[in-house]
Amino acid sequence: NEEVYGFPLYYYVWGFVYRKSLFQRLELRPPATWSEFLQLCERLKAAGVTPLGLGAKSGWPAAGWFDYLNLRINGIDFHRKLLRGDARFTDPKVRQVFDVWGDLLRKDYFLPATLDQEWDRVLPYIYRNHVGMTLMGSFSAAKFPAPLAADMGFFAFPSYSADMPQYEEAPLDVLVLPATGTNRSARNRFLAYLAESGALRQIAEADQTFSTQADPLAAPTLLSESTSSILTQAAGLTYFFDRDAKPELIAPVYDGLRRFLKPPYDTEQAVQFIEKSRH
Repeated sequence: NEEVYGFPLYYYVWGFVYRKSLFQRLELRPPATWSEFLQLCERLKAAGVTPLGLGAKSGWPAAGWFDYLNLRINGIDFHRKLLRGDARFTDPKVRQVFDVWGDLLRKDYFLPATLDQEWDRVLPYIYRNHVGMTLMGSFSAAKFPAPLAADMGFFAFPSYSADMPQYEEAPLDVLVLPATGTNRSARNRFLAYLAESGALRQIAEADQTFSTQADPLAAPTLLSESTSSILTQAAGLTYFFDRDAKPELIAPVYDGLRRFLKPPYDTEQAVQFIEKSRH
């Protein structure tokens, strides 16, 4: 049997993490549209707070930005086509994604110090109000210090155009065991334990994710109001760039994104580099 099976553990949603008290103090609201998002960034910057942090050292946090901008601007069908390798990164639709992102970078909306750091190093900048928000999965809530947890909020990536449905990222983590493992009875007992003991719900709660066994509306506790509604209202779901893309695309795109995040944030250089590298 050549089939590959995965034992589903938990899944989670992506969106923007921010401090509620900062938004309240500056009389800001989570944005629903792109123009509201740009206004929010401008008002944070005017208040001396860098709007965005992105810990892009490992590549995948930047891929979250690419995924969302492509989903919001071009929709889920084109996104899947691109990740299957059936569209070119030099396509004008992909250029638009980089142009929109580059506009945010050129406006100094991203804190440069975070771009070479891991994703969790961005969180202290948010705790101290040096950065207004970061795009990340709900699992980030597991890192929140207890005294600040209640002050942390979460909102969906804003819509770019009114006629594009809201597609969301909902990565699913699975457990894969080697078929060649020697102790089959222990493996089966372990899987039965995970399935029947409540362990999956405990893992999901500890990670601030959604258990694959629980009521789909039973959200992670720290970000509860916002996260479940994002998924239930989604027009469609993707699993995240490095899970949806053909394997040979991942390294070239991650390398291209890291290059793009350095001045002058050059769209043409980024798309040509990715297109050339993927071949």
